[in-house]
Amino acid sequence: MKALKYLAAICLFAILSSVFIAGKTDRQPVKLVDSSGFKVDTLVNNMKVPWQIVFLPDNTMLFGERTGRLRIYRNGKLVEKPAFVIPNIPQRNKTGLLGMVIHPDFTRNHFIYIANDYWLGDKIRLQIVRYEFKNDTLINPYLIRNDIHANQNHTGCRLVFGPDKKLYATTGDADEAILSQDLKALNGKILRLNDDGTIPADNPFVKNDTARKEIWSYGHRNPQGIAFEPVTNTLFESEHGPTGGDEINIIKPGQNYGWPIIHHQMTHEGMISPLAEFTPSIGPSEAMFYNGNKFPDLKGKLLVTCLRGEGLLKITLDNDKIVNQEIMLRKQYGRIRSVVTGPDGYIYFSTSQQDPVEGQPRPGYDMVCRLRPSGSANTVLSSQKIAANTVAETSPKKMSTPAMFQQLCASCHGDNLRGTDKGANLLATTLKHGSTKAALISTIANGVLDKGMPAWKGAVSAADIDKIAAFIIGKRQAVKR
Repeated sequence: MKALKYLAAICLFAILSSVFIAGKTDRQPVKLVDSSGFKVDTLVNNMKVPWQIVFLPDNTMLFGERTGRLRIYRNGKLVEKPAFVIPNIPQRNKTGLLGMVIHPDFTRNHFIYIANDYWLGDKIRLQIVRYEFKNDTLINPYLIRNDIHANQNHTGCRLVFGPDKKLYATTGDADEAILSQDLKALNGKILRLNDDGTIPADNPFVKNDTARKEIWSYGHRNPQGIAFEPVTNTLFESEHGPTGGDEINIIKPGQNYGWPIIHHQMTHEGMISPLAEFTPSIGPSEAMFYNGNKFPDLKGKLLVTCLRGEGLLKITLDNDKIVNQEIMLRKQYGRIRSVVTGPDGYIYFSTSQQDPVEGQPRPGYDMVCRLRPSGSANTVLSSQKIAANTVAETSPKKMSTPAMFQQLCASCHGDNLRGTDKGANLLATTLKHGSTKAALISTIANGVLDKGMPAWKGAVSAADIDKIAAFIIGKRQAVKR
């Protein structure tokens, strides 16, 4: 009887887990990592979205709270007073203190680079600033870039130094999708800069007079993770897609990754489709290759934090192909935002529950945690095979039509359908692309690509596109009455 109950529990768990992830290019089964091989220590709690963790050469841990506070964790304790508070930070959904990275020669120059949102009048903008870290605070700010369009969503912004000692920075589309294809804008891009903010001579658009010379790649929606693979120095990126369609990409200089013209499993000449695409959404954030010695089976693996998926995705690669995917910590610690390898070889991660509207605050959250083996340093994390979900969902699950409109359309057309500076008033007497239900269905399905409106055909079911069109018609008729 006990064996039957155990078997039933395993079967039920497999069913519930099977909808978590669907890789586009690979056919490997998704697995769930058994948690019996490791332990998690909570080092710090009651924080406000620790967005990035970094370690200094003396093993001091720094992390930034999205509210703008830079915190120090040293000798097993959180220093009570913040090291620094970034001023003028908007507190709007997911804005605030974001990416942070130390200079490769930190021991010599003490440079720390920080990305944060700020107010420019009544507009939200993104900046990257270099500071010196001395006497446990930040001094001598030096502006690397500023006035990058930002919004309460889709800002990016992860900072990483590459093997070439160049600074790489991700930027989101700031809810202005067409900017991702605009080479005169810095949004929806991966940027590459010298450590002083000047332009490297070998950047792909350095001789293009109609493009920003900082651009390394473009056509991105909301990239929140970049990591260089050891030995090969290949650059991998993790990116949030629309209503699913999250991506893992291999980044090549000068290439176009498609947003908003293509997304999910779409293809287009001259644009690169993702190495892997995930529907339903996992909400991928920071990515890293594990380079420690405490978890031998993780050595060289790509680890990606998952916000909506609430876990840590472990990817095994064979050159440019994914050969295995496993989920660690699934649904145990909530939304996971940052992950780094500590100087001790353990894995450190932060949670991100206070994320309007997706995150659900919990007592004691947010946290910075340490993952370590439960036994010897050679403990192997065992895995339990879980059936893979091989059929991608094509619409938001169990979502009402007004909620679908909010998710897909409201950022441009407004909560009340009366438009924004990015999208048309859908309650106007006439609509440029037609006001009939058939015309609305065609517009929603095929997009208005030259205006940055994605084509939702293939990502949203025909039945749900019909419902959204009917919803808009209903609102238009209500105004006429």
